[in-house]
Order: sequence, then C-alpha cells, then structure tokens
Amino acid sequence: MSIGRTSGDLEETARLCAAGKMHFVVGDVSRPDDVQRLFSEAINRHGKVDILVNNAALYPKVAFLESSREEWRRVIDTNVIGMALCCREALSGMLARGFGRIINLGSFAWKGPIPNSSAYSASKGAVHALTKALATEIDQNQYPDVLINELMPGVVKTRMSETGLDPIDVYPHVRFVASLPRNGPTGKTFVQSALYIEDYGLRARLKRFIARALRKPTS
Repeated sequence: MSIGRTSGDLEETARLCAAGKMHFVVGDVSRPDDVQRLFSEAINRHGKVDILVNNAALYPKVAFLESSREEWRRVIDTNVIGMALCCREALSGMLARGFGRIINLGSFAWKGPIPNSSAYSASKGAVHALTKALATEIDQNQYPDVLINELMPGVVKTRMSETGLDPIDVYPHVRFVASLPRNGPTGKTFVQSALYIEDYGLRARLKRFIARALRKPTS
C-alpha cells in the first residue's frame, strides 16, 4: 500500500509493478484522517502491516530569510509529523503481534547542511532523533522482533535532485533493512546496506568510557 498526493504519480508507479501488486490511496501523510484511511485500507486488503517505509518528504530550496512560516510548517508537517503519524498507526499492531519493521528514510542534511536547505535539514535532524526515540521506548527483551531504523539511501534522482541513484536501486537497501533478524539493530542508522557507526572523536569516546565505568556496580 502506498499514499501520495497526486493520483497520476501513483498510477505511474503502479504500472511499473506487477499487475495488481500495488494499491494506493490518494492523500497527504500530514493529515491524520488520510493516514488512518491508508492503514484501514491496508488492513482490509492484507490483514496487517508488518513493514512501514516512511519516505514522504518536501525539500523547498530557498534561503532561510526568504522562506515563509507556512512553507516551514508544510515541511515539518510532512517530513516529521507525517512520519510520526504513520509510525503511530503501524506500531501498535506490530507490538500486538510481536513483529514489525519501521524504516524511516533519512539524510545527512542535518549533519552537513548546504545553503538554502534550512527547513529540510532541520526536519531530517528531527527524523534522526525520532527514530532513536521510538526505538528507545520499545523494550527489546519483550519485543525483540520489532525494529525501527533510519535508512540513508544517498542522493536519489527524483524531483528533489537531477542526479543520483535510480529509485529502483534503493530497493535492495530497503529490503536489507526490512529483513534484519530478530534481535537485530534498532534505533540505528544504515547508509544503504551498511550500519553507520558515528565517530564522536577521542574526547567524546573517553567521556563515554568513563561514564560506563562509573555506572558499573562495585563488588
């Protein structure tokens, strides 16, 4: 099941799939009613939602002082609130069944912003934090097969970019993260199919080592 604001784009994508393999609803992920309608349709057709791929995003390329409050609101509503709404709809069922994979499409735009990308960069920083926060709330001892991760596909040739990977080349990486085993990584970031390990620098690593040592119980 998919959702999008433009029926023509959804129909074009459906034609690229095997006949009858892609169903969709026309709607906006920033609207709770549309998201509920999407999940209701998915459950009616398939009985459950095991995998959620959050991919909707807006990227207005405009200088901060030239951007409007309304434009910022649209970006945050779509890129962050819309993602959270979809996670909320999917997660309760995943926890009830003890199985689920949520994949939030992210970007390093928050870490190394480029000019004229303030709203998008801020939203992707929120996506990074949201992914970690949701994973932290799930007890992995009780739910070892419910995993929430962020996927950085890299630059993809879409309406946001004239260059980059063909969208079909992102699929193997999405499939890889969706196929992570029970007790697999959660709350993590994948750069394509590779687990991203953040290098915090020697000073930060030393602080973490000392903090862990202080937390250890003494005999």
